[in-house]
Amino acid sequence: MAITVSAIIPTYNRASYVSSAIESALDQGPNVEVIVVDDDSTDNTRDVVGQFEHVRYIHQPNGKEGAARNTGAAQARGDYFAFLDSDDYWLPGKLVADIQRFEAADRPAVVYSRAENIDERDRSLGVRNLQTPQSDIFWALAREAFMPMSTVAVRADAFRACGGFNPDPRLSGTADWELWLRLSARWPVGFVDQARTRIRVHPSSMLADPRYMEPAMLAGVDYALADPIVRQRVAGRAGFVRACMYVTLALHAYRHRRRARSLTWLARAFAAWPAQLSDPRFLGALSRAVLGPSVVASLRRASI
Repeated sequence: MAITVSAIIPTYNRASYVSSAIESALDQGPNVEVIVVDDDSTDNTRDVVGQFEHVRYIHQPNGKEGAARNTGAAQARGDYFAFLDSDDYWLPGKLVADIQRFEAADRPAVVYSRAENIDERDRSLGVRNLQTPQSDIFWALAREAFMPMSTVAVRADAFRACGGFNPDPRLSGTADWELWLRLSARWPVGFVDQARTRIRVHPSSMLADPRYMEPAMLAGVDYALADPIVRQRVAGRAGFVRACMYVTLALHAYRHRRRARSLTWLARAFAAWPAQLSDPRFLGALSRAVLGPSVVASLRRASI
């Protein structure tokens, strides 16, 4: 049977969630192979994965998720690679819609879609309200990381030509954005208007630790700007790319109640690219950091 899509699931100590991810990938259809890459888990992940037939299990020394995804891709046989974090899952039909978009006339190298956030008990937290551009999305992606990881699928030939994920463990948490930026600098990106991906929000998520994410985001920018095609696209606007990442860091700090840290990142964003003062995203982050969550919440209630 021809394999059309390789569903690649990196995992580390997610025994309580990985079965849902695997089941959702197996439910995508007969032309989908499922590869689980265990990044040296210390829980019973191996036993959980072993309960499933028709799933390829690969164990590797701990190298973080970028390296684990590359390991899976190196063993994959599909024309397309779909990446699913092990605490997330897909609904039926997700990959069918992705394939249809890949086969459209513009032949995108990457497709992505909307995602719905859920909590630890699978209760909905709402669909992510992010922008959804397509075709040449390079500058939009440089400004903001809006492609939810577990919604993204990539043409296998483009993935290989671009070198895959950067395996540097310092990029853990932002290796996806760095690769999407390199891909979007070279080829068109397609959007599928569906919300068949569920992304789990929980305290043990790497996104929950600002001290972990800040160096990862900064390393991601450094690596992206070192890529020759990205550097060519950016030309004299490297300061803009850095400033946008600083705004992302400011918003991340604000979400974790670190307003002073948020203001520090916003100051760095302005210093790197003063034209940020005219960017609504920068101004929104600045108003939040200055006013604080209670005032912002009051203003939102008053506008309803």
